[in-house]
Amino acid sequence: MFVSVSKSAGIILLFMLACISGLTAEPLSDPLKGVITERESGEPIPGATIYISELERGVVADDQGEFEIRELTEGMYTLVIQSVGFGSITVKVSYPSDKTVRIELDKIRIESDDIIVTASPIGRNVKYQPAYSLSRIELQEKAAPSLGEILDGSPGVAMRSFGSAPSRPVIRGLDGDRVLILQNSERMGDMSSTAHDHAVALDPLAIERVEVIRGPSSLLYGSSALGGVVNLFSHDLPQDWEPGMDGSLTTHGATVNRLAAGLARGQYRTDKFAFSGSLALRDAGNIRTPEGVLPGTFLNSYSFGSGVGYRGNKIQTGVALTGMRYAYGLPEETDNPDEDIEIRMNRYHLQSVTTVDMSGFFRKTEVRLSANRYIHDEIEIERRPDGQIDEELELGFDQSSISGSVTFIHNPASGFEGAFGFSGMYRDVQVRGAEALTPDASSYFLAAFLYEELDLGRGFSLQSGGRLEVQQIGLKKNAIFDDLEGFNNRLEWIFSGAAGLNYRPSNNWEIGMQVARAFRTPTLEELYSDAPHIGAGAYEIGNQNLQNEVSIGTDLFVVHRNEYLNIELAGFLNRIDNFVSYSPTGDIHEPSQLPVFIYNSVDAILYGFEISVEAVLNEHWTTGIVLDYVIGSRRDEALTPLPFIPPLRTGLTLRYNKNNWWLGSRIRYVNSQNRVAPDETPTSGYTLLGLDAGYRIGTQLTLSLRMDNLLDINYRDHLTRIEERNNPMPGRNLNASIRWDF
Repeated sequence: MFVSVSKSAGIILLFMLACISGLTAEPLSDPLKGVITERESGEPIPGATIYISELERGVVADDQGEFEIRELTEGMYTLVIQSVGFGSITVKVSYPSDKTVRIELDKIRIESDDIIVTASPIGRNVKYQPAYSLSRIELQEKAAPSLGEILDGSPGVAMRSFGSAPSRPVIRGLDGDRVLILQNSERMGDMSSTAHDHAVALDPLAIERVEVIRGPSSLLYGSSALGGVVNLFSHDLPQDWEPGMDGSLTTHGATVNRLAAGLARGQYRTDKFAFSGSLALRDAGNIRTPEGVLPGTFLNSYSFGSGVGYRGNKIQTGVALTGMRYAYGLPEETDNPDEDIEIRMNRYHLQSVTTVDMSGFFRKTEVRLSANRYIHDEIEIERRPDGQIDEELELGFDQSSISGSVTFIHNPASGFEGAFGFSGMYRDVQVRGAEALTPDASSYFLAAFLYEELDLGRGFSLQSGGRLEVQQIGLKKNAIFDDLEGFNNRLEWIFSGAAGLNYRPSNNWEIGMQVARAFRTPTLEELYSDAPHIGAGAYEIGNQNLQNEVSIGTDLFVVHRNEYLNIELAGFLNRIDNFVSYSPTGDIHEPSQLPVFIYNSVDAILYGFEISVEAVLNEHWTTGIVLDYVIGSRRDEALTPLPFIPPLRTGLTLRYNKNNWWLGSRIRYVNSQNRVAPDETPTSGYTLLGLDAGYRIGTQLTLSLRMDNLLDINYRDHLTRIEERNNPMPGRNLNASIRWDF
């Protein structure tokens, strides 16, 4: 359901005026300008990095492959140019005799190192646990209505589905509040982690880059990062820009649910200032399956973003305001055409990042602030015989949160390079509706952390760190829970730590390992629920005696890259004490007629592996395979299986690239899952075939086509949360996406 945008537009205008008032620009000398192109085709290479050796700093080429280097004095400069998929090159430039340069790169298959900022507060490309990123181009090729669908099939990442809108990534069998989703490295402030009917509050078209960390990451991010971290980056928060103006228009359509979506964004940048704005719209009907239409799977949304950035000689700061209004159905009352369940949510997110360059022991300080306002209503809609429509608020959340961190990054000292810092968060949640699950509550955490890396020489690097955190939850009365006798507040001190080793015997090999002690505190719903949850289709009963989940996770990975082959092997073992389990009792709650689910805790163990291989067959053909597997069990005598563990999955790809177009095919084989928890239904295996195609006109216009489930296979996914897995997954679907960069 769309709403008036006038109020949002006014907020954006006032916000931008407030941010830019009082700031002034300073004149600069003539810049050194250049363009990076591919030698064979002559096409510009966007995003190439240009490092100036003498100044120990660099710039990034824009979407047209162009760059500018400012504040140069007369002399000879050494430029080192790199881009993923191209051979690096070193160029000598005499300035100011050379004011414009054109640099050509040769395309090769050796991948440049990718810095995963989510895993390293000091910005190094040394990894201690498996991680990967998806670029803007890769995200366009994977265009989908939700984050879970985009990442599904990546190494170690599956998808929890409950219709399209609330689909969310599952990492190594861990779901919900055990996988932390960030927006520009800050907590999002939504409630997607608390229940499987809650959606991630960010439009997929607004995402420019995704970073995925597999394995425990509580050292840097605290609770909810026990299973991994997914970091979503957008252009709304200007950072590290070059002067100029650009923008893009993106559309996305799909046949399986008559999806239509679009995004418009723009950015204007001077040397000192940057301004950004974006607007996204999305509308889709119910999903079509091989057995017919699945009711309650529609969605529509409106979102916006606006930001401003400033940088001086030693400081860079940026502020962004984003918002989203989202309405979607839930496939819960599929057997009753006169009843629907709809979730309506609003989210507003204000974020600021400031970095200050320093001299002496500390080289940089980073300050992050984030404020969120989130409103979530679960509506039961009933159509009466006389044509009247009744709506009732069954469950609602009003959540406000504010969080912040300050990180001090120091220069190498006695071989150590690292950072320490402090972070905190305050959250207040009010629970409304006829079926309010819990009392109202306010909570906070305060934490201090230390992160250090040591270069041991001979290709070895060592990582270590620790985090000390205090958390408190305080309960408050509401309309349903008007008597808190027997309810207890919580105050806890928690420690997490990690140690890792990285070994690079040559440029083509990398071996890494990490042992981490991570934690997760039980959620408000897990502790105090005692009510029907119509969106989840269950009567939920919490457990105040739940203890913190504490895991000892071990990761090991090996990466080999050369001109023709890219291989990554990863294995993991995760022992979790006090693992919170969401289990059916077999009883029915008579007033609501919903099955009763309770929260209890068990000791658990999860282990498995991921294999990813990409091979170059010749100049135009590439092929790849992704294989992952996880086993999750209670640590009892029978090693009883945990629920909702994905089965063994194998993905095969074959792709043909020539000049500006490509064709590809995908085969995904998912084994049956017969190793199931008590009262959990097994699922059969299935094979899906997909096709991909695309065409680029220069670097400005890109058309991507993707066909999913080409043979219209009728299958059930083991991670679907639709009741008893009665309904199949989506049928044949053609996705089309067009992006115009200008």
